[in-house]
Amino acid sequence: MTDIVQNFDRAAEGYEYHAAPQAALAATLATWVPLEERHGLAIEFGAGTGLFTQRISPWEGPYLATDAAPHMVATGLQRCPQVAWKQHDARDAKILGPADWIFACNLLQWLENPEAVLSDWRNTLKPGGHLVLAVLLPETLCELREVLPEAQTLNWRKAEEWQEILERTGFSIVRAETWKHIQIYPSALDFLRAVHDLGLAPQRLAGPGRLRAALRQYDRDFAITGGVRSTWQAWLAGAVAI
Repeated sequence: MTDIVQNFDRAAEGYEYHAAPQAALAATLATWVPLEERHGLAIEFGAGTGLFTQRISPWEGPYLATDAAPHMVATGLQRCPQVAWKQHDARDAKILGPADWIFACNLLQWLENPEAVLSDWRNTLKPGGHLVLAVLLPETLCELREVLPEAQTLNWRKAEEWQEILERTGFSIVRAETWKHIQIYPSALDFLRAVHDLGLAPQRLAGPGRLRAALRQYDRDFAITGGVRSTWQAWLAGAVAI
C-alpha cells in the first residue's frame, strides 16, 4: 500500500470521530443527487468508512462502495451494510460496468495522476452516465501550512485546473461549486491530533521544538471563539460522460 493508504488504513476505526469536515462535505455532495435519480448501477471510489455512502442511501439498484484501505472497507461494511463493499484501488476502474453513476467524495486530490484515473472512469461509465465528485482545494489546512510549511503533503490543484482535467477526459460539467467549511478545535494541539488521527499528517511532521513553536503560533494567530479555526475548502462537480 502507498503511504497515504496506510495512513488511512490505520485511522479507520476512529476516523469518523474526527471527520466532521469530511462528513459535512459528504452530506453536501449527496444532496446533488435528487432522491428520484438514486437508481441504476453505481460505483463509489474512495468510500472510506462510508460517510458519503450512508448519505446517498437508500439506493435502487447495484451499489458498490470501494476503498484501497482494507480496514476502511471493513468499517464501512459495518456502518453501511445495505450496499456491497470491496477493497479496490480507484486507479483501476475495471471493476464493474458499464455504470450509470460514479461517486468520489474527497479522493482525487490524493492520486498522483488524476487525469488518467478520470479517463478510466469515463470509459467505465455509460454514455451520458453521471460523475459526482468533490476534491479538496489549496485553502484546505492553510493555517497549518502557514505555521508549519513542512506539513505540505499534496500537490494542490485549483478549481480551474480540476475543471480543465474533467473536460479533457471526456466529461461535460453540468454543475460546479466551491464549498468552504470552518472547523473549530479547542486548541492547536487538539487540531493536530485530529488531523493525525484522520490519516492526513505524516507520522513525524517536525522535531519537538519546532512543533511546539508552530503550535504556539497556531494558537495565537488562528484563535476564534471556542478555540482555533481550521479551514477546509473543496470543489464539487457534477458531470456527464460524453
